[in-house]
Amino acid sequence: MNFRNNNLYRVAAYERLSREDDRRDESSSIESQKMIIESFAKFQNFNILKHYSDDGYTGSNFNRPDFELLKRDIEDGLINCVIVKDLSRLGRELYETGTYIEEYFIKKNVRFIAINDGYDSEVGDSMLGIRLSVNDLYLRDTSKKIRSSFDAKRKRGDYIGSFAKFGYKKDPNNSKKLIIDEYAAPIVHDMFEWAANGNGTSIIAHRLTERGIPIPSIYKKENRPNRQKKLNQGKGIWRPQTVKDIINDEMYLGHMVQGRWKKISYNSKKLIETPRSEWIIVKNTHEPIVSEELFNKVQIEMHKNDKCIAKGKDKRLFQGLMKCKECGHTIGINNRKLKSGISSFTVCNNYAKYSKYHICTEHRLNYNYLEEDLLCFLRKVGKNFLNDCNQEKLIKDSMDIKNKEIIRFQKKLECTKREIEKVQSIISNLYEDRLNEIISIRQYSMMSKKYDDKLIELEEQEKILNYKIANSSTKVNQEAYFSCKKLLTEFMEFKYPTRELIQQLIEKIEIDKDNNIEVFFKIDISKYVSIDEK
Repeated sequence: MNFRNNNLYRVAAYERLSREDDRRDESSSIESQKMIIESFAKFQNFNILKHYSDDGYTGSNFNRPDFELLKRDIEDGLINCVIVKDLSRLGRELYETGTYIEEYFIKKNVRFIAINDGYDSEVGDSMLGIRLSVNDLYLRDTSKKIRSSFDAKRKRGDYIGSFAKFGYKKDPNNSKKLIIDEYAAPIVHDMFEWAANGNGTSIIAHRLTERGIPIPSIYKKENRPNRQKKLNQGKGIWRPQTVKDIINDEMYLGHMVQGRWKKISYNSKKLIETPRSEWIIVKNTHEPIVSEELFNKVQIEMHKNDKCIAKGKDKRLFQGLMKCKECGHTIGINNRKLKSGISSFTVCNNYAKYSKYHICTEHRLNYNYLEEDLLCFLRKVGKNFLNDCNQEKLIKDSMDIKNKEIIRFQKKLECTKREIEKVQSIISNLYEDRLNEIISIRQYSMMSKKYDDKLIELEEQEKILNYKIANSSTKVNQEAYFSCKKLLTEFMEFKYPTRELIQQLIEKIEIDKDNNIEVFFKIDISKYVSIDEK
């Protein structure tokens, strides 16, 4: 890779070392990476302007301080060449690493060189996809090993969380064990007692807030933004959900309950809740705060409340669309049973939760009257639209849109077929690489499984698209015309209003403290409102 005029490049040397890398391997250290890059640069007549080093950052995530700084310098035109020891130092995750090499650097006119892999973007490499796949497999394998290690610790009853549960603290002599927190444990016990006596989570939350008990995140002094830090003299306002999480947690029985959440994948930060059957529960690992009798009594009381809440939960037409103009929170619908029947009225959810702290106002309206008035308004707008518009042209346009949709399906089908051919080619190349012993049996098995799964997914997508195309009629006949006209009329006259119909048209409905109402549509209807007003 000896090219002339290399001294014209403004070179950045990038080094990375993750916590999972073998730090006993001297060749992987940051200093060793710097030495390799500097030697290469000297031999190839490159001038290194700056080193960017991220020590202790995984290859699955590109949110690294120095890498972000490197990107800013590229954007500012300070850097036009990036050199790394090997491809894995840039990143191990297949798709994002490939995107940086094959899209971002090319778009920014940045030359990229990975020394040990013999890769230079000026020359290219047909094996790049295979090399990145191998790094990705290593990352997946490392992730599995780390997860297995954590699971082994959980099964031993070791606590692996960053912060102890509210009511406990980490043992100063053994951070894997929990001991009673003298301040918080009595508060937790009180919460269980109150719940067992029939107090709901909202009542308990208000009681804790009134007593000035700091919410768990503030008490633990977690280093994260908290919108509630300024409220209640900096101690935060307790939420009913926080109370519910605590009084439902078996940790307070003295059992270690872990593994309730897991990442969607090795390269994602998003967590999903796991089913109870997958939780790791180790009995009697620390001192309990509540007895089993009290805990069970609370669960019975909570279950009673759940049954009450579950009744009559059919959503109303405008539920979820109403917003408070002052604070921006959702305006909910409360039902009250009277002798004359059920009375429904609106209330700002923020006010309902924190009215004692003078946050926002009630925004109370009779919901039934509100719904009736809004539907009356929408019907007038729909009538004006039908009177004003050219229905024949509108129906023809609708049919044209349907035909365009079929064309879109056909284009998508062509792209899918090309993807299928591409994946089939990769599978074929993998087989040849295995025969030529370029990759190991283990690498071939893992990589072929991945692309086989991708091929199955694409073939299923191809079937669905073929089905959609086959079942879409492109013929505009008289029957279709009158059917479309009937649907249009019913739609615009709000003959059969549904939540789905309302949500297609309305973005939000703002209600202010004086009960003035403003409807925000997803389309411009001002023309049809003005017709009505005339």
